[in-house]
Amino acid sequence: QEAVSIAAQGSNIATIGIVPIHPEVGYGYIKYTSKDGLLSAKAVEKFVEKPDRATAEAYLASGDYLWNSGMFIWSVDTFLSNMKALMPKHYEILNTITQNIGKANYSEVLNEEYARLESISVDYGILEHAKNIYVLPGSFGWDDVGSWNSIERLNPVDENGNVLKGEVQALQTKNCTVDAQGRLVAMIGVEDMVIVDTEDALLICHKDHTNQIKEILSTLKTNKDIRL
Repeated sequence: QEAVSIAAQGSNIATIGIVPIHPEVGYGYIKYTSKDGLLSAKAVEKFVEKPDRATAEAYLASGDYLWNSGMFIWSVDTFLSNMKALMPKHYEILNTITQNIGKANYSEVLNEEYARLESISVDYGILEHAKNIYVLPGSFGWDDVGSWNSIERLNPVDENGNVLKGEVQALQTKNCTVDAQGRLVAMIGVEDMVIVDTEDALLICHKDHTNQIKEILSTLKTNKDIRL
């Protein structure tokens, strides 16, 4: 309700930042300032990328950072005006699509215009450059279920801190997340690993580097010699 009230004033943007409970390296962060707040919200100073461990620990110790939950509240007018100013090509394409709604060639226009859009998140395209952004701290059990490291927080773990799915044999193995989707996965003497065995590929990743999984997937998709 507070976020809606803030977003209804002028061209304000409201977002919800999660109060961090550990130095997470897989999330982006929001740095806020105590100046120029609205209601119980703080003015956003900047959005920062996923940090390394030392930087995440410094963020947590400072008390001036929140996890970026990706929840944004704004009016349609505010969203469109920011898109027009900061992402003019997207705005132009969106207008072209809108003007053809209800017309016989709408599906054709939609497919053609959508294919022209650059693949970019709203965080990078708008939020990191927009003004009048306010963040409300939230503490309501939020977790990023798109993160492999969240699996152990959301599922039962064994006596060694492992989350094991499928046919897995683990000896002297601690704090690992394993998803064996077809064949037997055997592990001996490893710690802090994410292992995902699928029909197409095998992923072996240290938990400190799960934020780079998207990076390697992108590399694989652009490599014509690798089939995914």
